[in-house]
Amino acid sequence: MKSDLHGYDDTQKVWRYMKFSRFIWLLQRKQLWLSRADMLGDPWEITLAGNQLDYVISRHPISHVVQANQRQESAIERSKRIISMWRQNTFVNCWSASEHESHALWRIYCGSTEGIALETTFGKLNASVGDIPVYRVQYEIPGNRQQTPSRTDLVTKKRPMFAYEQEVRVVYSMERKNITLDTTEILGFPVDWDPKEVVSCIWVHPEADSSFMETVTSVVAYYAPTLKKCVRWSAMKDGPPY
Repeated sequence: MKSDLHGYDDTQKVWRYMKFSRFIWLLQRKQLWLSRADMLGDPWEITLAGNQLDYVISRHPISHVVQANQRQESAIERSKRIISMWRQNTFVNCWSASEHESHALWRIYCGSTEGIALETTFGKLNASVGDIPVYRVQYEIPGNRQQTPSRTDLVTKKRPMFAYEQEVRVVYSMERKNITLDTTEILGFPVDWDPKEVVSCIWVHPEADSSFMETVTSVVAYYAPTLKKCVRWSAMKDGPPY
């Protein structure tokens, strides 16, 4: 069953900013790439801290016996072990919910002027990933809640300084499918995803030149010809009237 934690209606616009190389990969493979949580660049992804960590430790000061060496592990040891496991077998694909483009996100996620932004709606994105849940991220000080968190609680929280992202996350957990394997060498997880069925607009970086626009248009025409009409310049490309 799909999650109801998104907090958006189906018409909400969502955007994904990316480098051109990642865009080509998506078109060629017809797959959406979900990155491993501990590879997203934020060391606070899926972490316990503050009051929440204190609460977990106070509730479970001594945990079960660790089979490897037949000793009891402390609550902090168990917490570190579980959090490390969650970070390594949780995979995330990030979008931004907004009615308009974001100058900041163009800068951060495209890396240069050769980037594109995909636009769709929350409803289409949610439907396109099948039974994989899509969540709205909440922004708050880590560890404020005195409760034992689930993986979902942690993967849907980010620090307030990231609030400008207005992030929407596709979240896949390996153990949801009863998969037990070493994920330390797996950097991401691909999900079948046909852009022709999902994408409504392909926006080209506002600072790109005309040759890059021609390249994007040609690549789209080759791999997803029905989307050629959806390629357009960023609205930020327009200058003032005088």
